[in-house]
Amino acid sequence: MPSTRGSPTFTDQSQEYENEPFYFSKWLTFSASAIIILNSGLAYTFSIYSENLKERFNYTQTEIAGIGTACNIGGYLAIFAGLFYDSLRRWNSAGPVLTVMVGILLQVGGYLGIYLAAHHRFFIPYWAMLGLAVVACNGQTWFETASLVTCVRNFETERGTVIGILKALLGLSASVYTTVYFAFFEPHSIRFILALAIGPSAIALTFMIFLNHVPYIQVEPHTKTHGFHMAFTAVISLAAYQTVIAIAHNSTTLDFWGGILVSSAQVVLLVPLLSLPFIFGGIKSKRLRSEIPSTDKLLPTPGQSPFSHSPHNHSPRSRSPHGQRQQQQQNLPPESLPLLASPPGEEQHLDLPDMTLGQCLGGLNFWLLLFIHLVCTGAGLTLLNNVNQMVIALDDAGSDSKPSRVVYVSIFSIANCLGRLMSGYFPDKLMHRRRVARTIPLIIVTLLTLTAALLNAFSDLDLLNGAAFLSGFAFGGAQGLTPSVTSELFGLRNFASNYSALQLGPALGSYLLATLLAGTVYQRGIDRHGDKSNTCYGADCFRLTFEVIAVLAGIAVILSFVLWQRTRADYGTIIEQQVSERQRRGIRAEFRGGQEILETFIRENRMLESLLGQGRALVGNLQSSLGQLPEKTQQDAPELIHTVDELSALVDQANVLLPHYSELRRRYKLLPSLRPGD
Repeated sequence: MPSTRGSPTFTDQSQEYENEPFYFSKWLTFSASAIIILNSGLAYTFSIYSENLKERFNYTQTEIAGIGTACNIGGYLAIFAGLFYDSLRRWNSAGPVLTVMVGILLQVGGYLGIYLAAHHRFFIPYWAMLGLAVVACNGQTWFETASLVTCVRNFETERGTVIGILKALLGLSASVYTTVYFAFFEPHSIRFILALAIGPSAIALTFMIFLNHVPYIQVEPHTKTHGFHMAFTAVISLAAYQTVIAIAHNSTTLDFWGGILVSSAQVVLLVPLLSLPFIFGGIKSKRLRSEIPSTDKLLPTPGQSPFSHSPHNHSPRSRSPHGQRQQQQQNLPPESLPLLASPPGEEQHLDLPDMTLGQCLGGLNFWLLLFIHLVCTGAGLTLLNNVNQMVIALDDAGSDSKPSRVVYVSIFSIANCLGRLMSGYFPDKLMHRRRVARTIPLIIVTLLTLTAALLNAFSDLDLLNGAAFLSGFAFGGAQGLTPSVTSELFGLRNFASNYSALQLGPALGSYLLATLLAGTVYQRGIDRHGDKSNTCYGADCFRLTFEVIAVLAGIAVILSFVLWQRTRADYGTIIEQQVSERQRRGIRAEFRGGQEILETFIRENRMLESLLGQGRALVGNLQSSLGQLPEKTQQDAPELIHTVDELSALVDQANVLLPHYSELRRRYKLLPSLRPGD
């Protein structure tokens, strides 16, 4: 494009990047991921429709419990989603979208199959029902993998906070859909299965188009901490609201318009999350430029008039700025250049280890983390899956106190949400401000799991409140910490596969502890008491279960210390790199902000020079015209002559400032480039 004479612009810089691929901003991806994650915890809604399934198919309690376990296994069997995502990792936009698409197909197919079978549209054997339960609940792992891993890659230096917020929303998912059931479907739980097939999948289909990995540092008008505080507040508000709704449901029912009101309030509470991209830079991602834009077309070169903008008027110095910049960089301290250097267009990432799944499986750290994750999550699932039977067993009168069970589940859910939030936010702060390794909070989580198990083993109904809170908090803490530790110890390149493999821990914990161990101990309690019904009454119905879990939790405490000791040196390096990277990106952002201010000043200075040039010419013309007037006319117009003289003096005074502006422009032009290799 030819230059416009006398009108310097910045079009050359924009043309340099006009062929960049379009990416949605990482804040828009974060908001879309939050909504998708909020529709990904459907496995925990099984208790809503389990009783109706039991009646429709005439299942025994063991068989219906087996379907619940199949849901849990499907909800944690994320290895296939992880391998699929990692295989498309270089497809920054298509990879996450295709991963969500697979999840939609699985979720729709699984829940629709269960719904049609429940309506006797076709005969289905028990083993096929187990398969449908696994498929239906496995869809959420694809949603979670696409959303969580993409956001961790986008917010690499804030990964703990991002994981905590998204995991907390995952924990609230079942509570949100339970409210939807109370509002629109109760007591028709089979129809609710159809809603699970269509509703969450339609929402994921809508928001998945905004998922993409931004492979560079993005320009942001505010600090990221503000955005995470907004998201943090939104999640806390939604969790508190869901707790109030769950407790209020014990004493009231909702009609259709009441359901609309309650559901609308949920949407309103999500507004801060949805508004993040509009506050932090807009819909489109804008790359933080990795070099100062060329000022050769904007600034006068030596020997060139400040008021001449001909594109052909270049000195040798202006045609070859590289040598000038290189000479200037030689005068800078070497340690300052790496902070500013960053290859344009390349993916920004920390220099952390990148291990494949095979390498992880061959190392002790992976198995230590897997066992810790299994015990901490398995302990929480044991309480959650059996809280109904625990309340009945601990009730001296043997009565079915339904309201109290809802309260315990609500306590567990809100504690689970808080645990996920805290285990993401505070370890990040401790790492970056106090240099505390993330494995230290992991030790605390195992200690909380041990304490909760002992409370559950020896509690009555009064202590069960505290036990439910501790169990939920420890469960959420493990869910929030494990992904962050995985990404730091084993790297981000294969993070989806590595973390998905560790998700086998909750799947195994659900079966081994919540189903096999708890079921066996419960049945022995029935046999010991000689109860004719299929219900066990007494404090010993679950005591041995939680005593065994307490022993396992004690082993997990020891192994978490071992993991901390084994990774102390690694975490020292990880923390230093993360802190340095945060500082480097902050310096780059501040440098770019100052650069834009200087560029604006230079544009305005150009306008001032042009105006002064026109003013000088105008004054000269006026003075020349006055000089050509007859002497008598000049004597009759003293005020005009005085005004012209004042205007001339004003222009002369303004011109005194121009050398200062020229010196500032010259020094700005000599700033070192951020382009590496210069």
